[in-house]
Amino acid sequence: MMGYLEIEFEKDSVFLVTGGAGFIGSNLCEALLAKGYQVCCLDNLSTGKQKHIDLFIDNPRYSFIKGDIADLDTCMRACDGADYVLH
Repeated sequence: MMGYLEIEFEKDSVFLVTGGAGFIGSNLCEALLAKGYQVCCLDNLSTGKQKHIDLFIDNPRYSFIKGDIADLDTCMRACDGADYVLH
């Protein structure tokens, strides 16, 4: 049985995690950062928590965009440079 630790992506992969301040999203961010990938989190904090962002904010491979996924301009900015989008 294969788990997420065995899954590999290109070394410099950039992931956009929408809803990354929520429970599931923040765990995805944590796992991706632990594997050495770049992570951008997009969240409007309507249900996500600031404490989940604060866990990673000092990590140079993490960035946060406060915005709504329903806003096209915000989505376009967040997707710029992303290799993968996890929603």
